[in-house]
Amino acid sequence: MKKIAIVIIIGLLPVITQAQSFAKYENMKDVDAMVMTSKMFKMLAKVDLSEDNPEAREYLKLIENLDEIKMFTSTTASVRNEMQKDVESYLNSNSLEQLMRVNEDGKNIRFYSKGGKNDNYVSELFMFMEGEKEGELISVILSITGEIDLSQLSRLTSDLKIPGAEELKNVENKS
Repeated sequence: MKKIAIVIIIGLLPVITQAQSFAKYENMKDVDAMVMTSKMFKMLAKVDLSEDNPEAREYLKLIENLDEIKMFTSTTASVRNEMQKDVESYLNSNSLEQLMRVNEDGKNIRFYSKGGKNDNYVSELFMFMEGEKEGELISVILSITGEIDLSQLSRLTSDLKIPGAEELKNVENKS
């Protein structure tokens, strides 16, 4: 029994390590971090919006099904290098498919996803952006988990002013 427990722990160690690799950015001095949890989405879903507005209903449906949004940004070179290494490690140890790459206006943006209940949904959308914003080099890690409707996602990321949100409109067209 003890051997089975050890094997299970060793098997889960890479998953636990990867989850912690991004969590470390939450409290770093040179990182701007935003983490929204399912509780926040549930609160937003309770906001009283007009029931006659189908667009508002679709938006509420999207946020109700989200588990978490994490975004970390940094302009510090050492942190940006660390982010790149952690992203590569995360991508190598998880079953994410590349959706698209965009290299435009000094930004290199890569989108990845993990399959969802059908082709229009994903269970995770992951983005890594390296580039320049307002004359400064910047790196951005974005992870959105839950039951994500790709057709509604670009609107949410635009509302949250997430770098690379404009490119998500193109992801919808690829799905």
